[in-house]
Amino acid sequence: MKNITLWIRMVLFFAVLLSCNRTEQHKSKIDYYGIPTTAKLVAEDSHYAVFTNVEAYDDDSIGIWPPLEQVSLWAYDKQKQKSEMMLLTHLDTDGTRYNTTESFTMPADTIPTIQRVTIISYPDENLKLLVEGCCDYRNVESFIVELGKKEAICLPTNRGFIGLSEENQFLIMQSYEYYPCGGRYNRIEAFDCEGKRICSMDAKLEEYANYPSIEELCEMDD
Repeated sequence: MKNITLWIRMVLFFAVLLSCNRTEQHKSKIDYYGIPTTAKLVAEDSHYAVFTNVEAYDDDSIGIWPPLEQVSLWAYDKQKQKSEMMLLTHLDTDGTRYNTTESFTMPADTIPTIQRVTIISYPDENLKLLVEGCCDYRNVESFIVELGKKEAICLPTNRGFIGLSEENQFLIMQSYEYYPCGGRYNRIEAFDCEGKRICSMDAKLEEYANYPSIEELCEMDD
């Protein structure tokens, strides 16, 4: 009799456990209805969940690790229970256009790839993101995109996002530049969420900054 009672308890336990798992799986599908099942959650706040989904790989980078990915960017509005694809990246974009000293506006679907996403808007605002990717295995391109808009703002930086300032939500970005004598240093800059540069600082080591350039050294040798 004890064995039968124990067996019944075990059956009931596993039945409840299975029911809970099914409930969680069902809830997950409802929470993000319309988002591709293969998509990856990359950012989230109380209002939005943001996903990327790999759509294809760049044929020229097959065999290189990691290969470049063409991705779609998705946003899910938790309050409206509505999903929307914000953009699809374009792997064939010419990366030389990003070598600029000022921010500029460009079509959002010409962003080459996305590997990192940061929500930069407040939960009660329309969703605005900083998306970043590296298409040459060296430089990091950074773009500001907004839900419902077809244009993106390209920031004139090449090493990506450091963080948000505490008081004004400024984007703290970094780039690298070269000393005249060779070697690299960092340039740290702050931008607002419209891509406007607020301030800039060259983080140079004094001993390198005052060192003669390669051209000057060559003249000395002559």
